[in-house]
Amino acid sequence: MKTRGSIQTISFIGSGNVATHLAAALQKAGHRIVEVFSPNIGNAKQFAEQFGCLALNSLQNLNTKVDLLIIAVPDAKVEAVAKAIHQLKGIVAHTSGIIPMSVLEGTRNYGVFYPLQTFTKDRKLNISDAPFCIEGSSEEVEEKLSELAGKISHSVQFVNSEQRKHLHLAAVMVSNFVNHLYGISHDFMESKQLDFDLLLPLIRETAAKVQDISPEKAQTGPARRNDEQTLKSHLKMLKNSPENEELYRLFSEQIKKKYNE
Repeated sequence: MKTRGSIQTISFIGSGNVATHLAAALQKAGHRIVEVFSPNIGNAKQFAEQFGCLALNSLQNLNTKVDLLIIAVPDAKVEAVAKAIHQLKGIVAHTSGIIPMSVLEGTRNYGVFYPLQTFTKDRKLNISDAPFCIEGSSEEVEEKLSELAGKISHSVQFVNSEQRKHLHLAAVMVSNFVNHLYGISHDFMESKQLDFDLLLPLIRETAAKVQDISPEKAQTGPARRNDEQTLKSHLKMLKNSPENEELYRLFSEQIKKKYNE
């Protein structure tokens, strides 16, 4: 059942990873992408060509009659962008995990449309698996944003700004930090003439396990077993890389403390 005056037309501020994936999913769901603004007009034109919309080089030229304007820019720029736009007929929503909804208070109807996922522009993604965290300045705004999210995702949650910033912190740890560890391991393997792909089955199983059992029960390894001989051997191998040696030591000490004290 459609909410009265449901969202049909959508414009974007930002043409990066998040905007590109959202536009693709929303367009596929039957919504019309009207305009895009980017400080880099080349990026805006590329986005516009992909989605058949108008590329803008000034926020002052935004169509104020669209049903939804999505601000999908780096966190540090959300507030400045919000202050620079004119009043819209429809809703203004940002996609940030850490920025409070209150930065949009200068607009009439506003909210948050936060997809909890990692996005890379040129990588295909099933966005329907991503939870969408919704917040709105009114019940009507929340209903409209929720209805929209429900067209492209199986999971829609109402999450306030305080909850969302904690969710974002946890997301950084399980995604960005873990990926950085992949990068360290990749470089280490390469330096020893080993193929990083050898680790991929282990990576897949580690990620799969926590979908069935708790991380605490899933934990294995020398620190979990308090295997000092192996830990010392590993640290010795890292002695020429002090930063990675310290990182290994920090993780190992935390795991040992949790499971062996």
